[in-house]
Amino acid sequence: MDFWGAVRTLRRRWYIALPAAITAVAVAAGVFLSIPTRYQSTGVMVLTSPSAGGTFSEKLSPEDAVQVNPLLAFDGSLTTTAQILAQILADPKTRKESLGLDKDSTENFTAAGGGMSGPFLFVTADGSTPEAAERLVTTVMEFATKELDEQQTALKAPASTFITSQVIVNPTEAEAQIGGKVRYAGAAFVLLMLLTTAATFGGDSVLNHLRRRREAREGGAADDAAVTPPASPPPVSPPPAAPPSAAPPPSPNGAPRRPPGPPVRRPQPTASEQTVKIAAPGPRNPGNTGAPAWPTSDDKP
Repeated sequence: MDFWGAVRTLRRRWYIALPAAITAVAVAAGVFLSIPTRYQSTGVMVLTSPSAGGTFSEKLSPEDAVQVNPLLAFDGSLTTTAQILAQILADPKTRKESLGLDKDSTENFTAAGGGMSGPFLFVTADGSTPEAAERLVTTVMEFATKELDEQQTALKAPASTFITSQVIVNPTEAEAQIGGKVRYAGAAFVLLMLLTTAATFGGDSVLNHLRRRREAREGGAADDAAVTPPASPPPVSPPPAAPPSAAPPPSPNGAPRRPPGPPVRRPQPTASEQTVKIAAPGPRNPGNTGAPAWPTSDDKP
């Protein structure tokens, strides 16, 4: 079946396709509304090294050390530290005990280090409300700063060599994330439209089959009625015979007399029929004085 054939079928069976299409739209809208809207916020931290560097000497006071701009002292150690913080934040134990997030929590977040692009820590949080998402980003970055200090203290690093963190992107305004809702609703709509098309063509096939069976049944009944002989009428007694009538008198010219009946209208006689025909003269017959004869010498005066 080509495209226009399918369109004609859908138009002919609109009473099947239209309710099914309305149902598909309603179900897709219900799926979209049933999925709660999620809100997402992000924040970014950067790690910096101390101005005195990563070494400490008791004979040299921090004031006498070479002053260095921490933002110009990035190296691979800071990138590695950012990766370590991302791994700590991804630990389920940390998420549950330190941040209060379990598998049933409506809030969630992801933390990722900057990798080769620098000592950055990217925090992305989503929640059921915009306020919850923004609050979670702030909580995670504060915990990361605290965890960085605790890790350096546990390693007994001099305080003057501690790596510090700085928030360079505060939690952004949470935005509604409806991409997942749209995908689920679209998938439901497409699936139901395919079912609608299948139901329309299936209903058309069933109805055509029933119509052909009905027409075949009606045609068979008509053929049976035509083949069946009609009932014979009851016997009718013959009418009584009329009494024999007297034979009509013979015609004067010897032709049989026409039986009595309604007069028959004859066509107009032709000229040949109107011509009076007489017999040809023959030899004189003394016994038949009225018959025509050729003249003879006896007839001269």
